[in-house]
This record gives sequence, C-alpha cells and structure tokens, in this order.
Amino acid sequence: MTTPHQGRFYDNIRMTKPCFYALVDALTSRGLLPHGQTSRVSSIEEVALFMQTVGMHKRQRDNMERFQHSLETINRRFHRVLSALCAMAPELITRPSFTETHARITNNPDFYPFFKDCIGAMDGTLVPAWVPRVDQNRYRSRKGGLAQNVLAICDFDMNFTYVYAGWEGSAADARVLDHAVSHDNTFPFPPIGKYYLVDAGFTNYQCLGPYRGTRYHLPEWRGQGRPYGTPQDMFNHAHSRLRNVIERCFGLLKKRFPILQWGMPSYLLHHQVDIVIACCTLHNFIHKFSNDDLIFNEPDEDTPADMETFYHRGHPTTNELESQRILRDSIAMQMWASNHPN
Repeated sequence: MTTPHQGRFYDNIRMTKPCFYALVDALTSRGLLPHGQTSRVSSIEEVALFMQTVGMHKRQRDNMERFQHSLETINRRFHRVLSALCAMAPELITRPSFTETHARITNNPDFYPFFKDCIGAMDGTLVPAWVPRVDQNRYRSRKGGLAQNVLAICDFDMNFTYVYAGWEGSAADARVLDHAVSHDNTFPFPPIGKYYLVDAGFTNYQCLGPYRGTRYHLPEWRGQGRPYGTPQDMFNHAHSRLRNVIERCFGLLKKRFPILQWGMPSYLLHHQVDIVIACCTLHNFIHKFSNDDLIFNEPDEDTPADMETFYHRGHPTTNELESQRILRDSIAMQMWASNHPN
C-alpha cells in the first residue's frame, strides 16, 4: 500500500522497496510507530518523509509541498520517526564479536594470522553542525567549519558497532574517546589481547596504530606495486588496507545520507546528534535486510575515503605507545619473516 505523495523516493536514495517496508514493519511491530491498517498508511508516509529529509537533504518546507501537510505536522512526524530509530539503535548497533576472527582476516594470507586478534576499526569523523553563536568557537574545526565530532567503531562486515556523537569539532579524537570510555557504560571494551585498528596518534584503550614516519594511507601505495623495503612498510600497508573499513563506512554513510555532509540548520543540537545515531541505525538495518543494496555492493575503489577522518589527534601516553610498539613490532617481524624465509 502506498500513499499518493510517496512516489518512488526509495529509488532516489537507493534503498530498495522491500527494505523500506521491512523498516516500516520493524518500527510499527515494536510499537515505535502507529500500527493498524489506517495507522500503517500514516507510518509509511512518516518514514517516507524522514527518508526524503536525510536521504535527499530535503528541507521541511519542501516536504510540506510534497506531502501536503503543515510545517508543524511535518516536523512532528519527522521527529516521531527520529525518536523511533534512536529507540531501535541498541538493537542494531551492537557489540562486535570478541571470540571469532572475521573471515576477511582468516581468508587473506596478508592478514592471517598476524591480525587474528583484531576485532574492528575505530575512528572519528566530522559532521557539519549548527550551533548558537556563543558555542561556535568550541564547534569550529581546524578546517574552519562548524562541526560535531563523531567517534565510531565498525566490524569487518561494515556494520557500526558503536557510535558516540555530539562532541565539539575542535576536540581531538583521543579526547572524545577518553570521555566515551569514562562516561558511557555501553563502550565495547575489547578483552585483554584483542584490539581495534586506529590511525597514528589515536592509540589508547587496546588499539593498534601504524608506524609513524612511514607511508600509510592507501593513496600513497597506488601505482607502486608492493616494493616493501622494511617490515614497517609491509605492516603499514596491511594495516591501512584492513583499517580502511571504517573510512568506507563513513564514506557510504555520508553518500547515502547527504544531510550528514551538508548540515542540519533546521534542528537543535541534540536533534542533530540524534540524526547521526538514526542514520547509523539505518545503515546497519539496510545492510542487514537488503543484500542487493547498490551502495553496499559498490567496489572499494568506487567509494572514496571519508577525508574528514584525517583530522588532528590527541597525544597518547608513553605507556600506551610502548605497549603498542611491542605488539606492532611483533606483528611486523612475523609478517616480514613469513614473506622472506631464509
């Protein structure tokens, strides 16, 4: 059943029709949106309105014309779906597996057994923010724009397993992580011996970063083959290829939901934070219920890295750096030895 105003909006944001209706059913069956034959039509329209806003970056005044409702009704329905998706987030943004090594690692001799204890990748990204003038200095990033800093962890299936949104754009990722682990009891601490991959400087709480002063990001390797001159070179290339999953996640998220690229000037800050959580929830839902999704099935090279992850970092402690150094050196030497047998 469709409403006259829906059209084929799910094509424009590349969300399949079955996945869209699965989303409506998931929200109504949990009592998060109205249920029943008459109410279902309303719920379908509300979800359509929400997807128009986040997936096509439509202003609410544009939605007034499309859905033929007052601005007050449009805003009320948008926020009802926003609240529903945030309520469903704990179901979909779940802890990574701490016991199994992912097939992406076990099936690739460049990664296994060297990274067998890796359980995912962690990084931060900037999302444009709109804040009162009195708060703008705190939210101004080094690039000059106003932004919120979003910390996230993903697994190697490209599902978000943790999202911590709302920090000022001026804050270093390490500072955001410090706050997350000390104030959020849902932070997925890895067991002893397990770790997340991170980039240089973002090196605490059982994380593994690359070697500094050695080429690292994937564009630096393009067209060069694999002329590894040192164990550090070999380690950094493998680390970058594996950690790239979090940059792809951010890139796909912003590609599907352009509201995360162009900003949310119509919303209060706490609603801007909720929109980030809702979009990450939708990302995981679509991945779970839409095997033929065009965006997820794009080749890696068609998805640009999220450049907002290349951001200033905090400084790790001496103990953290030493712990990382020992683990990193051990893996690098194992990799080097396996590829250069005497």
